[in-house]
Amino acid sequence: MSLEIEQPSNSGLTRRKFLHLGVLGVTGMATVGCIAGIATRNDIELNEKTIKIPNLPDSFKGMTITFTSDIHSGPYMSADDLREVVAAINSLKSDVIMLPGDFVSMHRNEIPAIAETFHELRAPMGIFATTGNHEFYVDADMTSAALESCGIKVLRNENIALERNGEKLYILGVDDIDADTITNFVDGKTASHIDELFRGVPDTAATILLNHKPYRFDEYAMTNVGLMLSGHTHGGQIVFARIGGETISLSRIASKYVAGLYDIDEPGRKSQMYVSRGIGTVALPMRFNCPPEITQITLA
Repeated sequence: MSLEIEQPSNSGLTRRKFLHLGVLGVTGMATVGCIAGIATRNDIELNEKTIKIPNLPDSFKGMTITFTSDIHSGPYMSADDLREVVAAINSLKSDVIMLPGDFVSMHRNEIPAIAETFHELRAPMGIFATTGNHEFYVDADMTSAALESCGIKVLRNENIALERNGEKLYILGVDDIDADTITNFVDGKTASHIDELFRGVPDTAATILLNHKPYRFDEYAMTNVGLMLSGHTHGGQIVFARIGGETISLSRIASKYVAGLYDIDEPGRKSQMYVSRGIGTVALPMRFNCPPEITQITLA
């Protein structure tokens, strides 16, 4: 495993590091595009972002979060691959680790590899997760139990307060299966799961929400969520082109939010969201023009 560091460019982009995880063996003939896609699947890009959180107490300014998603233990992500991912996450030495869902792919037999490897994750202020849609395809309760056995707090329609010097930062996590009921909540209708999500969180609190899918960002921006961390899209996984800030991929059909940092600041809606390209793949063991990503966020 080797680590290459690219220095910042004059454009002001943050430092990027690339962790080579080893190239999958490819036998037989393949197209150039296919080879390129498989190669980028194995290069995890480690990014750094500084994000300002509304109402963030001084005690939490400078706190670091390692954030990634969509691990997808399974036929394309073995236990050995997972150990490489864990090593990459740990290498950033962040205060907190946040993982919003899709730890597995399609079968219960993918869960033991997570339990076997993720107990090695380390973060002094805690490791937090929530469920993705694939947890519900497999067994959300069993997957959550495996994560909890590794010392990972799985937030399922609940929140937890981190405390420093008597000040608090609230971490919220919503079950993927319940996340869409935010539409009822903001309309003043019954939404018991969302009520539980926000229970005890002051309106003026600094908050970070783990929500697997980015689709309902507009609605969550109507609440006191200061930053939403999502995945699900894999950044497009197969990206045909980028035009300005737009990603041209099949994921763009389902959501205008595909990858990177988004901001809403308008009357009645104010929040930020970072959508991770994630680690794993689905359907095909390849990415094209879309390397996997782990992001270290520094709060400001």
